[in-house]
Order: sequence, then C-alpha cells, then structure tokens
Amino acid sequence: MNGELRIEGLRAGYAGSVVVDGLSLTIAPGEVVAMLGRNGVGKSTTASAISGTLEAIGGSVAVDGRDVTGSRPSHRYDLGLRVIRQDRPVIGDLSVADNLRLVGAGVTDASAIFPFLEGRGAQKAGTLSGGEQKMLAVARQALDPGRYWILDEPTEGLQPKNVDHVRDLIRGAAAEGTGVLLIEQHLTMALAVADRWCLVEKGQIVGSGAVDEHTYPTIASSLAI
Repeated sequence: MNGELRIEGLRAGYAGSVVVDGLSLTIAPGEVVAMLGRNGVGKSTTASAISGTLEAIGGSVAVDGRDVTGSRPSHRYDLGLRVIRQDRPVIGDLSVADNLRLVGAGVTDASAIFPFLEGRGAQKAGTLSGGEQKMLAVARQALDPGRYWILDEPTEGLQPKNVDHVRDLIRGAAAEGTGVLLIEQHLTMALAVADRWCLVEKGQIVGSGAVDEHTYPTIASSLAI
C-alpha cells in the first residue's frame, strides 16, 4: 500500500543468530508509533534492518509502496527515510558543522533548536557528550525531516527539559505529516507523544494498540516497572 512505511515478516540478526523473527509493522504519515520492550529484545536490530545498515535475512521493508529490502541506506534516505541510531547518532570524525552540512543546514539553524550548539561548529561531533550527540542528531533530522523517522533511543542521556524538547519536535514533525517509529526506554515520554504502541519480546511484536489511559499500566506491568 502506498503512503506508509511497511515492514512485513522482518527477520534479521548477526552471525547466524536470528534476533528479529517475523516482525510486521506499518507507520502512516503523521503517525507516531512507540516500539517498547526490555533491552536486548531486538528493537535496535529492527531499526538497523529498516534503515539498511543491517541486511535483512527475510521479510520486506517498503517505503510508500517501494520495496527497499535489498537497497542501500542512501537509496532509502532518498525516498525520505531518516534514522537516528542509538550507537552512532552522528558522524564522530566530522565536525558539528560538517554533520549539519550533510543535510544542507548550518550551525545557526541548529542552535535555534538546541542553543548549546552555538559556537560549536568546529568541534568534532565525536567529542560531544552522548546526550549532546543525540541533540545534534535530532536537530539535524528536524532540519531535514524527510517522510519517516526511525528514532532509536533519542532521549538517552538527556536532561528532562531536553527530553521534553525532543518530544515537542517529534510532535511538530508528525503534525507536518512525518511518520515516526520511536524506540524509547523513557516510557512516559514515549506514550506522551505516540498514537500507537507495540511491545516487542524475543524479536516479535507480542502486543499493540492505541495509546489511551490504560496503556501505561499495561506496558509498565509487562516490563515490570
């Protein structure tokens, strides 16, 4: 179907070990889907397989009806897929300014989103703190939103005020029609911005639904929070 990011029967893993096993999910334009679950259940592996940095073993990934399962990350980017990886949110060997130039943006643009970036253009992105790298990545994505966001732990290492700011940026992107898959350990933040949720265990979605007043206790109980 056109007009969505569609994952069907996705299987992916490492060194012959299957981590994601038959996962299916769709994200519509303007929709935020929170992918929740304990550490090690396959959420980041799913993000890598969707983005193309990890080759899928089986299943398919389609962007607006175009099958991209075997394509390079650059082709997926050209089709509007934007990804913030948990382990490498920015290109550490490049300066802050060069990370932003990759998407046609400047430090002035980014510092309007996160003021700490002002005057940091010449600094190597890899020397920023973990939280600062996440904020640079979020700013870069907000300045070049594409059509779909895959966000893997974007608020990890952030202070509460910046967690709220990232939440607002996600809301703003969705309001403009961007579809968002949000992988997030910060349960309150995730459910505050998401329209739907899905719970992952052992590489499979074991529960899903619309976000409502019952969602937090349901998920918290499943995660033993």
